[in-house]
Amino acid sequence: MRREPSVDPSARNKGMETVVMYWESPIKTYGFQVVKDLALYKYRIPADLPAEWARAIERIEDGPNRFLLLYAQLSESSELDLGLLCEPEQGVSLARRIAAEIPAAGDRLQVTFPVELIFFQGPHFGDRFGIADFTYKALKEKSDLLLAAVFACASIYLILPEGAADETRTRLADAFRIPG
Repeated sequence: MRREPSVDPSARNKGMETVVMYWESPIKTYGFQVVKDLALYKYRIPADLPAEWARAIERIEDGPNRFLLLYAQLSESSELDLGLLCEPEQGVSLARRIAAEIPAAGDRLQVTFPVELIFFQGPHFGDRFGIADFTYKALKEKSDLLLAAVFACASIYLILPEGAADETRTRLADAFRIPG
């Protein structure tokens, strides 16, 4: 384990921040799961409504509509890109429900179908920056295929276009170690 002081200039006024990076060679994972034939629904909504859309998503998930993954990213235009990954048969009713619950999403919907998901976790994936860097390096020139990458706690979710998951899984399996 290596600890380094933060080089963030704003941290100088607030005291020292510690960044922890865990490295083992090779990095261990518990294995890779692949799910194919999914649909990705992406919305662009105003970023100043987080409480409104968070409550709406909670109501949607509590109902008959189910999604596998939800992520949000701030866009260059300071709006929120909200992504929902679901089974294709959930898509139409999910889109109707979102339009009703989040009027700001309105016609700002982009659907990508089919997509594939690879997800995996590891014992030390709490160091998301180091694991993200390692993951992108493992994918080499193929990282531009990623439709989305979500690093949450000890888990990584990679959303890929149709037909890309098998090669991506092979590249990751060559880089990570799955203890036997």
